[in-house]
Amino acid sequence: MDHRPAHHWPTRWPAADAAHLLVYPRQMQAIEQALFNAGMPQAALMEKAALAVSRRVLELLSASDAGRGGSQPVVVLIGPGHNGGDGAVLARELHMAGRDVAVWSPFPRHKPLTAAHLQYLERLGVPRLPEAPKPDQGQLWIDALLGLGQSRPLPAPLAALAHGARLAGQCVWAVDVPSGLDDRHGQPLGACFHSQRTFCLGLYKRGLLQADALDVVGQLERVGFGVPSWALHLVQEQEPLPYGVTAADRATAPWPEPPSAADKYGRGRVLLLAGSQRYPGAAVLAAAGADASGVGAIAMAMAADVARRVSDGYPHVLNAGADLSPPLEPGPLVWRQLPDLGRYDTVLLGPGMDSSAPFVAHAWEPLQGFAGLLVLDADGLNRLAALPEAEAAAWLRGRHGPTWITPHIREFDRLFPACRHGDHLDRAAAAARTAGVTVLLKGPRTAVAAPDGRCWQLLEGVATAARAGLGDVLAGFAAGRGAMAAAAGDLDHGQLVSAALDHLHAAQQLVREGWRRPSPPMVAERLRQQGEQEGQIRGA
Repeated sequence: MDHRPAHHWPTRWPAADAAHLLVYPRQMQAIEQALFNAGMPQAALMEKAALAVSRRVLELLSASDAGRGGSQPVVVLIGPGHNGGDGAVLARELHMAGRDVAVWSPFPRHKPLTAAHLQYLERLGVPRLPEAPKPDQGQLWIDALLGLGQSRPLPAPLAALAHGARLAGQCVWAVDVPSGLDDRHGQPLGACFHSQRTFCLGLYKRGLLQADALDVVGQLERVGFGVPSWALHLVQEQEPLPYGVTAADRATAPWPEPPSAADKYGRGRVLLLAGSQRYPGAAVLAAAGADASGVGAIAMAMAADVARRVSDGYPHVLNAGADLSPPLEPGPLVWRQLPDLGRYDTVLLGPGMDSSAPFVAHAWEPLQGFAGLLVLDADGLNRLAALPEAEAAAWLRGRHGPTWITPHIREFDRLFPACRHGDHLDRAAAAARTAGVTVLLKGPRTAVAAPDGRCWQLLEGVATAARAGLGDVLAGFAAGRGAMAAAAGDLDHGQLVSAALDHLHAAQQLVREGWRRPSPPMVAERLRQQGEQEGQIRGA
């Protein structure tokens, strides 16, 4: 009889507030319209948002001045709409703060509110350039040309200016959305103003987080202006909004909390099915990740020579008694003596198992019947992908317990070819619905989607830390964390997001310390150190 505690669902994380919810342009426009319908004047909202950006810009410029030994001139590029109005208010505030600022607008007509702000700038004596600024003149350009909801390429003169600025390495900061970027899909519409920094107003626009947008957006920073919770709820009632999370959200993230009297088995039990003669290191890295999680007991079922390698580095990893040695490799995934899976909270299948082997249904029956958490990574996913998509999805839906999958984009496309459309979040959400699993889709901004409709996207990434083997560490770490949560009765989809954030934070810390390209073993060791520190703080 299983005496483990029943699962319960913790309070949803993170908070459904403006700092965490991700929106499409139309949803942001709906939020703004709700404010207007409630009586807020458009002028008041523009002033509020633009003042918030102004404070942040002045703060950054002051810090930059200290390093430059002087003040950098600023040119604000002003468009015809309310994004241009934001830029005009920003120019006003820079001028009032004593900054050297000028404005340029190539448009003959502007919306009334923007035109009024431009007229006031003229009264204040802020120069309005008669011609487009020239790149690489030591100025900072602030792009307030088009903003939210772009769907057409830049007009030819602006496209030429954007192209010239890109070639010259011109420093550009964008207000809300870089001009030339489709902020719904994250796709450049042609030439774009490539920004070093983008100030996203109110809520994060999900298109700015997609892979094709990252080089255009630069460093993304949300500037809040006090969106009331009732306005957010109005939009959420129409459709659920995904969450954006950063390493800072680790402080409130779900954390496995075993009872204080828990023994090693009460702290979670994980079984690793990983590695092959061709990829023995993947099993070692998965074991390193699992060990870093703090899980109570780790067991392995691997080829004999792979198991020896794991034991050399992690002597406390138990051999479960199964043997995947040749001649069974690289043939069908069959165990000579399958361990009793009921003894484990989590089974991890896939890292480095060699994808040349076919899927054999009867060999996978114990995994489908396993009532605990199954984590599928790498070649575990590739073997499933050998089935027709509908059969693979049916196998996953037929699982007797929860399933987490952790593909990169190529593995994902092989397994879910019908879910290739849309951005990272769209793809992950479609697969989660189709297969009834929690999907962690790795990428520059990793996305996680649960079958209940909840979605998350990491707002940060470490490009230089994208290295072979880090996924094995993450899979092992997530499996260990999942086992701990299951043993404590706290298993939730948010635990997978939390594991991804911890993995990201470990890489971030190493890069900040000067390790430009941290290796997978370094990340695993840092994860272990983080876990020790946080376990002491939380008492886990």
